[in-house]
Amino acid sequence: MTETRISITLDETRFPDMELTLRIMRLATLWRTRLDRALRPHGMTMALMRPLAYLTMLPNGSTQSDLACAMNVDSSALVRVLDMLEKQGLVSRHPDRQDRRAKRLVLTQAGQAQCALFHQIATRLEHENRAALPPENITALITGLTTLLASPDIPPETPADTGSACPDQEPTHAP
Repeated sequence: MTETRISITLDETRFPDMELTLRIMRLATLWRTRLDRALRPHGMTMALMRPLAYLTMLPNGSTQSDLACAMNVDSSALVRVLDMLEKQGLVSRHPDRQDRRAKRLVLTQAGQAQCALFHQIATRLEHENRAALPPENITALITGLTTLLASPDIPPETPADTGSACPDQEPTHAP
């Protein structure tokens, strides 16, 4: 996939000591935009594929709360997306036997097939995106990002934040 990108010079000196933050923000936006564009011809969007991808990585039958926790979003924010996924036949919701308020989520066969296609598209795009880096840099980058994501030293949320999507857990800064 060849894209023409207009290069705009940014003066990052206006935000001293934020080199990593600015680059992660810019890369996340670029990566997501490219992935969204690659998914659209297949009728997919990141907004719908993100929960499906997380459900693929969670144990089968996880709850909506489990999914919200993994995605670091409020459970109520997932309801509309899960309604759409269920309407498309990609996810089914089942009542929890122990907690009648909870819903267990299961990827349908169509949802699994959609995730397999998502995986193919995202893998191809990842290989294109990282082609400019030598393999040893990629390994170091993955290790560094994994360390940052797992760091217990990430400062707590500010009082303005709504709190953690995960019960009995401190708020986190997950992707």
